[in-house]
Amino acid sequence: MYNVTTFHLGPDGRRASASSESADRGEFNAAELTVLLDAFTEIDPVDNEELDPHILAAGRVAKLIIRTSRGRLQVYDGRDHAAPAVEMTVPAILERLDQLPESVSPLPADAEAGQPPPTAPHRGIAFAMLLVGLALNGYILYSVFYVESVNKKPDVKLITDSDELKTRQGVLAGVYATGGRVGDRVIEVSPTGNIRFYEIGAKGPINDTTDTYRMGRHDGLLCLSTPGSGVVDLVGETLVYFKDVYQKRRPSPKE
Repeated sequence: MYNVTTFHLGPDGRRASASSESADRGEFNAAELTVLLDAFTEIDPVDNEELDPHILAAGRVAKLIIRTSRGRLQVYDGRDHAAPAVEMTVPAILERLDQLPESVSPLPADAEAGQPPPTAPHRGIAFAMLLVGLALNGYILYSVFYVESVNKKPDVKLITDSDELKTRQGVLAGVYATGGRVGDRVIEVSPTGNIRFYEIGAKGPINDTTDTYRMGRHDGLLCLSTPGSGVVDLVGETLVYFKDVYQKRRPSPKE
């Protein structure tokens, strides 16, 4: 069982509530908590940003603070407020609430005595580790220079020239996706100022929302500024949104 407290969250878990500052929901079993977390991902993005609804869940060994963003669950350690958020699925959250931290059992003394002395790592392994380190460094640099923090709203200078705006919207319009499998995310950009966000589900789009956009620039990057969904950056031929890279798949469908 899990002790659950919600903050700024309506009874059904799908709507933020300014009046419900804190509510002790009592004990939930795994099925009940799964239903609540699934509903929680459907929170309206504007209400989510204004009211910051979140869930505090306590299990056998862990206490977690759970927030949502764009249909995904962001999990914080309730006992270590300095730890960063981790994106987790509902089954992973349930497992984390109940699972004891992994520990390494000490080897018996006779087993240690029978072990050969450690050898130097193979050159191939060392080279592979070097490549992994370089790749991580490259990704960190990419995040610093090309992706805005989720919590930071960039200063966008809107494009006001009508001819430039029409030309750029016509070129940009299209369907962009992180991939083509279930769970991948899609952004559809129309040439008339509308934008759609959704996730590929087993039977069709899920977490489907629409918004409007205006084109602009920040820090030398072209971008789409939306009133309710944040800023989408244009990097080369791709869109970058909340650190996800979306490749263009096809032209925008006719409206």
